[in-house]
Amino acid sequence: MKITDVKVQCYSYPTPPLRGSEFGTTEEATLVRVQTDAGLEGYGVARAVGGGTGRIVADAVLRTAKPRVLGEDAFQRERIWQRLWALDRGNHLSIFATSAIDVALWDLAGKALDAPVWKLLGGYRDRLPVYASSARLANIEDYVAEALAYRDRGFPAYKLHPFADPLRDVEVCRAVREAVGADFKLMLDASCEYDHEQALRVGRELEKLGFHWYEEPINAYDLRGYAELCRALEIPVVAAEMVPGSIRSTAQYIAQGAGDILRADVYWRGGITALMKTAHLCEAYGIKTEPHHGGSPLMDVATLHCACAMKNCEFLEVLVPEERYRFGLKRYLEVDAEGNAHAPSGAGLGVEIDWDFIDNHTTYCG
Repeated sequence: MKITDVKVQCYSYPTPPLRGSEFGTTEEATLVRVQTDAGLEGYGVARAVGGGTGRIVADAVLRTAKPRVLGEDAFQRERIWQRLWALDRGNHLSIFATSAIDVALWDLAGKALDAPVWKLLGGYRDRLPVYASSARLANIEDYVAEALAYRDRGFPAYKLHPFADPLRDVEVCRAVREAVGADFKLMLDASCEYDHEQALRVGRELEKLGFHWYEEPINAYDLRGYAELCRALEIPVVAAEMVPGSIRSTAQYIAQGAGDILRADVYWRGGITALMKTAHLCEAYGIKTEPHHGGSPLMDVATLHCACAMKNCEFLEVLVPEERYRFGLKRYLEVDAEGNAHAPSGAGLGVEIDWDFIDNHTTYCG
């Protein structure tokens, strides 16, 4: 099954306002379509963060990645991944192209073999728990209300992305813990906003509050600082979410003891192939790999496929409110009453593209 073409379709989409805000935003995504001589088409999404980037990412796919994959055997995903990964040197946008094409190739393989991707990856389980992952909200009351709402829906955990003010962040964590009770899992993601002293102080407060993990408190490149935090704190410290270097960066974090739990996803790390490489590397060292949100609904489904083929992860991340992140598909990842996401049963990724939505919001085709 040879790759005959790679096409892109950029589209913009409106998002509804967050709790406590009157205004939504407009985001962009680039749907990547890998076509073959077998008449099958696989899908991935390249979505750089921030507005105005869709065409830039599209150019990375068409000009940089496409010439390296045309004519290749679509089943030789490792060969293609290695060829695309070589582009990362001096061209960091290429990682989005690599990720989207790799996911599309796994989608193609599943369609060709009439099997869901999670089974092609090995199939460890058919469902796993999710946690509700907040946006940065306006005030403490909004976090409390949101945490209670998702607890009452059956979600087993809630992660706060707070204010980037250590004193206020501890205050909101304390308020949410008091509201939800001691048995509901809570996490804090500081988004690399603290210095060393602040990170240590907040971490010790989270330990008192019984938080489940403490994510990215300091600059992601500060491996020494992460190693020190891991030694100083009992709460698991989570690191390496968006650092460049894919599995090679993961190896450095492991070697230096710079994370109790390491993050990775199909979007920032180089697709399904890279996420599974990361998971297996961490598993060999007895470390969890907790998948990050995939960057789009389609890539979230790809992440779910991976998580269902991994032993060493506990949760799937679901950004909330969910309706804010639903665009471009006809059906979306759902959470059952027990707080689980279920492995897709359809061939490949098992997604159905909402072509009417994408065509009506298209800004560029190539």
